[in-house]
Amino acid sequence: MGGTIEAAEVHHHGHGPANRRRRVVRTSAPLLVRHPPGRGSRVRGAVLVLHGAAGLDEPVENCCRTLASCGYVTVAPLFYYETGGHTFGPDKADAAFAALALPDLEADLAGALDYLGARLGMPRHRVAAAGFGSAAHLAELSGADLAAALGPAPPPWPGTPEFDPHAPDRLVLPAGPSAADDLVRFLDAELPDSTPSGP
Repeated sequence: MGGTIEAAEVHHHGHGPANRRRRVVRTSAPLLVRHPPGRGSRVRGAVLVLHGAAGLDEPVENCCRTLASCGYVTVAPLFYYETGGHTFGPDKADAAFAALALPDLEADLAGALDYLGARLGMPRHRVAAAGFGSAAHLAELSGADLAAALGPAPPPWPGTPEFDPHAPDRLVLPAGPSAADDLVRFLDAELPDSTPSGP
């Protein structure tokens, strides 16, 4: 078995470029993909999980794990792929994040959304976005109908759309261990299960 989807089915996550087997001028970020556990699990929707300045660190991976365990496919682009995917400490994180070019990040978001739609068949109205820190503004930029900000911070890129915390389809959460559970409750309420329930 080869490719991201097969690896994701076996290990419930996988890394692989969203543009695999496609000729591109500029590649998009590799993806961490987590599926709900067990073959044939009901999938409620998908969440584009966007890491903040620290990188794809333990809180981001824990969020992906929690969402997947509750029935959501999660796709997390590795924005720092050109620097080896490192996570950064507080002294270097903000500068590293600000050094990323907004057009490249837009391409990464488009690649992740294309993966969800073209490869997994996920309709756009069932895809939400959740951004950590400054990536809350990338969640807004993704165009997802539902978006959440976990410990939001100001964006380092001029021209980034502002995250509107007062919109009914937006959620702001403090960063912390309970954020993923609160995010699941928000998604469950806003993305009602469209599959028929069993007898």
